[in-house]
Amino acid sequence: MKLSQMPSLRIVSNRFSDLFRITVLSMAILLGAAITGNAQNITATMTGTVTDASGSVVPGAQVSLSNELSGDERKTVTNSAGYYTFAAVPAGSFTLTVEATGFQRTVRKGIVVNSSERVTADLSLQIGSTTQTLEVSAAASSIDTLTNGERTNVLDTATLQNITTVGRSAAELIKLMPGFAQTGNGVTNYPGYDGSAMGINGNGNAGRQSAVGYFAASGTPTSSMEVVSDGAHVTDPGCNCATPVNPNPEMIQEARVLQNAFSADNAKGPVVVSTITKAGGSTFHGEGYVSVRNPVLNANDWLNNRSGLQRAENKYVFPGFNIGGPILVPKTGFNRNRNKAFFFAGFEYFYQHLTSAPVNATVPTARMLQGDFSRDSIAQINPSLTTPGAPTTAGNPQPVTSAQYPGGIIPVSEFDKGGVALTKLFPAPNANPLTNTGFNYVLQVTFPQNGWQQVERVDYSISDSTKLFVRYYHQQEVQNFPIQLWGQGSNQVPYPSPVVGRNHSESVAGDLTHVFSPSLTNEFVMAYTYIGFPNTFQNPQAVRSGALTRSRQATTWSGTPISNRAAAPRTAPSPNRRPIRPASATFTPIC
Repeated sequence: MKLSQMPSLRIVSNRFSDLFRITVLSMAILLGAAITGNAQNITATMTGTVTDASGSVVPGAQVSLSNELSGDERKTVTNSAGYYTFAAVPAGSFTLTVEATGFQRTVRKGIVVNSSERVTADLSLQIGSTTQTLEVSAAASSIDTLTNGERTNVLDTATLQNITTVGRSAAELIKLMPGFAQTGNGVTNYPGYDGSAMGINGNGNAGRQSAVGYFAASGTPTSSMEVVSDGAHVTDPGCNCATPVNPNPEMIQEARVLQNAFSADNAKGPVVVSTITKAGGSTFHGEGYVSVRNPVLNANDWLNNRSGLQRAENKYVFPGFNIGGPILVPKTGFNRNRNKAFFFAGFEYFYQHLTSAPVNATVPTARMLQGDFSRDSIAQINPSLTTPGAPTTAGNPQPVTSAQYPGGIIPVSEFDKGGVALTKLFPAPNANPLTNTGFNYVLQVTFPQNGWQQVERVDYSISDSTKLFVRYYHQQEVQNFPIQLWGQGSNQVPYPSPVVGRNHSESVAGDLTHVFSPSLTNEFVMAYTYIGFPNTFQNPQAVRSGALTRSRQATTWSGTPISNRAAAPRTAPSPNRRPIRPASATFTPIC
């Protein structure tokens, strides 16, 4: 939209009001000029026809639409066909009022409008004086929602707050929608995503933290889902797994899921989950709350019992509050009628003690580290060699049987120094492979992941024909990776040093609407989203090259996170005495 097309400001007598109006408009213009991005339509359209008792159309009728929460009002007139339209209507509950000469004033209350809908509300006027008022109930049967064949499901404010969820993310509610199926659970004893943990990053050592990438809708791939907040796309495009904005049910007034045949103003898809942040009204409202989950009454997990692990000590405490109302500036008279400017603000803290899924791995034994790769020694990590019916260890490691090393004993003097240094990174065995499905190492880690989120929204009725809202969202957390960066692989042992991610995200969304005439409305939508994952080692010294003794033949150690996987010892080397590495190490770069 060109700056020359912006509507001119009406000069008012109150200087503060004038200054506030200019400042808000200037910020909207500058932000819109500086920030580019794909934003989708989040407002609705209301249309209708005004007729008299005989069914004849009533042209020139004065039609006003009032937001029942804020009292904000928009006006228009019916055309020669008795038709009226309100474009760019925000989600909410409205009162429609129609006045025409020779007819009673007609009021219809409680018209619920959801985002991206096209609502038709026809009114029939009765003959009488405009001083008389006829109230009409907005029954569902008298309000039509036009459809273009799209498949959409909507959760309103009451539904969002009355449905019990496992965690605090509103994205968890999509599992209630028809056609959605959870995928990607694999063979672990934990779901791919259950909503327990709140986090910006989609992956962590305690499992999935984002619904994106783990739900399939109507048979579409899991990568097909997009999350939108107030028109801003808030899905990490790098992996389609992280969500910079994770609003909880107390912060949003609507969650809308578009699954099929929706309009072109939704740039992503084929499945879009769209949320709308709550807005303030003409009176002050607020709440304080705390959500607590404690493991005291939990039973131990079956897999933990089998592996000899204690009960997971997951703890979740989420205190928060929100408040909304009119913006009042003392001694200025600004917004004295409480129908011009409004705010909503929410905050929630995350106190989370998370527990990883059980880690099972095969690590070198003390006898192997001393060069003993005999049948009895290897049987300690692969009991199927000597015990009939015992589980076979992954890779089915075998003893050294070469005549060069009688009895499978390899002199320590022939070990590569670099290989010896790498084996020191493996933990000692702590489990019996006979009772732990073939693994001699098992671990489950409980670790903190605390953070907080905040949201602010401002709505400003610049005039009857110009409306503005701006929403800002911020979330940050300290995410610990005691085992492995981001995910948690099978046959995995912890890094030499835990990785700490100080994640944060920002999201700004805005909407500026101006009505030029009953048949011409301009809506300017802007959005900006940022997500950052700066990862560092908790103990940098543990991963420096100086921490390992290297030889010229050793595998290069570059100071990056290490992902260790035990491998079967090699059989007898060639006569040139090729170095023996009892275990292998895979190096994973940090991004």
